[in-house]
Parts: sequence; C-alpha cells; structure tokens
Amino acid sequence: MNVTETNLKGVLILTYDEKYDNRGYKYNNFSKDELAQHGIIFDCVEETMYCPEKAGTLYGIHFQNNPAPQSKILYCIKGRGLDYAIDLRKDSPTYLEWTSVELSEKNHKQIYIPKGFGHAFLSLEDDTKVVMRIDEYFNHNYSRQIAWDDEQINIQYPVENPILAWHDVIAPKLFESDLNL
Repeated sequence: MNVTETNLKGVLILTYDEKYDNRGYKYNNFSKDELAQHGIIFDCVEETMYCPEKAGTLYGIHFQNNPAPQSKILYCIKGRGLDYAIDLRKDSPTYLEWTSVELSEKNHKQIYIPKGFGHAFLSLEDDTKVVMRIDEYFNHNYSRQIAWDDEQINIQYPVENPILAWHDVIAPKLFESDLNL
C-alpha cells in the first residue's frame, strides 16, 4: 500500500499495489494490517454506497459531533468524483482548511479522513458509485451538516449549482452550527 499525505495532517490518500497476470489485475481494497503498518487504526463497523445518478450531485458537508465522531475511508467503484475533507477541529492549525482528491474507478485511490473532519463528495460523471467505510455507526443524534457553500470554509467546487438533498439545502452556516469536535 502506498500512502500520500495531504495538506491536512491525518488526511491520507491510499493506493494498494496492483498485480497483473493473463486474467487481468487484482488488488487489495482493504487491509487492517496494512493500514496499521502506516499508523492508521481503523475498525470498520459499517459500509455505505452512494450512487448519484447525475454528474454535479453534491453530498455534504457532513460530520458527527462528539461523542460519536467518525473516521472514514472512501473509494469509487464506478465513474468519478471529488472527495473533500474539511478540518473542523477548532484547536488545529489547519482549522477550516480543506483538501480534495479525485476518486475514480480507474485511479483506485482512496481517501482516509480521520475523526474531527467534515466530509463532502461531488460526482463528476453520471451513475457514479462511491463506497464509504466508517469506524463509528451513524447516529442521528450527533449527525450534522454545514452549508455546502459556507463562506468561511470557501470550498471551490467545479460546479455552480450542484444537485443537493433537502437537508443540504437547509444546512446551517458554520457560525450557526453546534460544531463540537
């Protein structure tokens, strides 16, 4: 496994080595042992698949407050999209900074987003399929959103009018949220 650091400490891009033979290629998609060798302790408890039908569909900015924050590993099995990690740790030197990576069925990249970060995903192709593994169960009591177009975070999406779920349309701005990470 290859690990690439991003501008946000703890947010990592993961790629597993591919092996080719006359049948095609294969690669690991998840290995607790390989993650641990790189200092990532990740105990997956749930896996969710997102299947946006149209390019320009945006999920996020989502996170879970304390005491149930989540670490996530995401990858794309069909199509492609941009995955975003936003530092929501108020005591962090990179508070409110963000990073993104293109995930696609061709590049096989994964993004590891540790606890304390918000998350968003934008589909770049129709019929994209993205898998998200989490280490803490979804808990409605702690689940939160921040407005996708929050001026303080200022993510530069490559679309002007994304397709949004209603809860993302009405999500509060950062200064109105009860962020507790």
